Amino acid sequence: MSYQEYTTADFVNDESFTNYVKASDPEAVLFWEKWIQDNPSCQEKANEAKEIIGLLSLGKDPLKKELYESFKNRIDRTISNQRTDYPVIAEKRFSFFKIAAVFTGLAIGAGLLFYIKNKPAEVTLLTFSSPYGQTKTLLLPDSSTVILNANSSVKYPEKWDKQHREVWLTGEAHFKIKHIETENQSPVAFTVHANLTDVNVLGTVFNVDTRTDRTLVALVSGKVALQLQHQSLTLFPGEYAVCKKGETAYRKKTDHLEQLTSWVEGRYIFKDAALSEICDKLSAYYGRAYLIKNKSITAKEISGTLELKNEAVLIQTLAALLNTTVKENGKKVYIGS
Repeated sequence: MSYQEYTTADFVNDESFTNYVKASDPEAVLFWEKWIQDNPSCQEKANEAKEIIGLLSLGKDPLKKELYESFKNRIDRTISNQRTDYPVIAEKRFSFFKIAAVFTGLAIGAGLLFYIKNKPAEVTLLTFSSPYGQTKTLLLPDSSTVILNANSSVKYPEKWDKQHREVWLTGEAHFKIKHIETENQSPVAFTVHANLTDVNVLGTVFNVDTRTDRTLVALVSGKVALQLQHQSLTLFPGEYAVCKKGETAYRKKTDHLEQLTSWVEGRYIFKDAALSEICDKLSAYYGRAYLIKNKSITAKEISGTLELKNEAVLIQTLAALLNTTVKENGKKVYIGS
């Protein structure tokens, strides 16, 4: 069974998912946060499973002690009379997995009734995408603006939440968020879910890039707070932060910010950039593989501007900058002879 077909019960009884919820396995945390980010349609079931696991975790249950003990004793009594199809687990994991197995078979229970009573309504997500070689501009329901780089997409709720705004990004986008504040109420937060990173803002202009194996957030104006697992960082104008997969902390930098946002104006600006980095960006933008045939120039550093609107002209410019040949062959572009 694929994870997309999982029910709430399947998530509860998946050991890797449980380790993610308990933050006991860093690899599981990285995997499931990325998977939930990439599968927003499954987020409700995953969140429901997280709530259930939390209710069943000894010492972490939000229910009153008496109610918890009553609920646990009821499950324990059921265990002795009910056969399950779940495999035998090591004794040290007995309390969670045995309880979880029976819990999913019960129609009632204090924790489950509490959750169902307070369960939010199902959210329908809309998707807005840009093709290879083009950027697209989206006006969100709150009048905030999102410019998508090529081959990127953003998902957002069909019915906008007036208390909390949020979107899910794949690829790269430039955001201009409208500040919303009503009388006698706190400002309405806006969150961009990008890979493993949450970008929290109120009203500001910033760029988010989730390509390859890292998330990069560059702040043009305003202020944003970044959150990765239990790590946090605040950015101020002119700063940007990079987080690579597997790392636990952000690396904060402040130089050459214009190079990170120049694509919004239809160009890439490079300064002392390795040719391999340039090829990665062009491959992602045009959907064609830019390959370095002459390996001796792979690490060559280049400074200059490449206009993106006409790929043929860009290829000629690239050949001139490198003083070498650049040849096209279908979905591949070869650099060097």
